[in-house]
Amino acid sequence: MSSRDTTIGEFEKTYVTMRFERAGLFELIADAFQPQEVLYPGCATHITPACFFPHTVFVDRDPGVCEFFADRETILDWVERHKKYRRRPYIAFIHQDFTTPLPIRQGQFDLLLALYTGGIARACKAYLKPGGLLVTNNHQNDAVEAERDKQLSLMAVAQKRGDKYRLVDRDPGEHLRSKGRGSRSRHYLRRASSGLEYVEDESYYIFERERSRR
Repeated sequence: MSSRDTTIGEFEKTYVTMRFERAGLFELIADAFQPQEVLYPGCATHITPACFFPHTVFVDRDPGVCEFFADRETILDWVERHKKYRRRPYIAFIHQDFTTPLPIRQGQFDLLLALYTGGIARACKAYLKPGGLLVTNNHQNDAVEAERDKQLSLMAVAQKRGDKYRLVDRDPGEHLRSKGRGSRSRHYLRRASSGLEYVEDESYYIFERERSRR
C-alpha cells in the first residue's frame, strides 16, 4: 500500500466512511461568512475544513496526527481535488498542545473551530481577528462557557435539517438555554450497511469576537 493510500485511508476510515466529515457545516459557514484564514486546534486527522477555507492551520499534540500531516504532499493533493474555491490551498500543521502559546500571530484568523475538544475558545480566542468567528458545539460545556465570555457574542446557531445544514431561525441564546446549561452535547453511532455511521444531532454555535472600539 502506498503512502498516499495509507494517509487518505486513515482520514476516510475515521470521517468519510462514518459520515462524520460535516462538510455541509463548513460549506454553510463558508457561504454565509466567507472566512479565509482558519485555525483548527484539536484537529485530529479531520482535513475536510481545508476544502472550504483556503488557508487552514491545524493544531494537535498527538504524535499519530503529526505523522499523518507529515505526508503534506498527499494531503495537499487530496484537498486540491476536493476544494470548493479557486485559490491554491494553504495548509500548515503545528504539533503542539494548543493550551501553550502557539507560533502564530494573535488577531490573525477569521475563524476558530472548536469541535469536540474542550477549552479551545479559552486558550485560542486571542488568535481571532476582531469580528472573527468561533464555531463550537457544547462539548464539555464549550458553548455555555463561550456565552459567558464578554469578548464573545453569540450570533447564530447551525443545525442539520434533512440533508443540509442551516442557520436556525430563532434567538441563538434562547436555543442554547433550551438545550440545557451544564449539559454536554451528544453524538450517536448507528449500524449501516457500511458499518458504524455517525448520526448528526448537534447544534453548532457561532460566536463573534468583540470588534475593536474606537
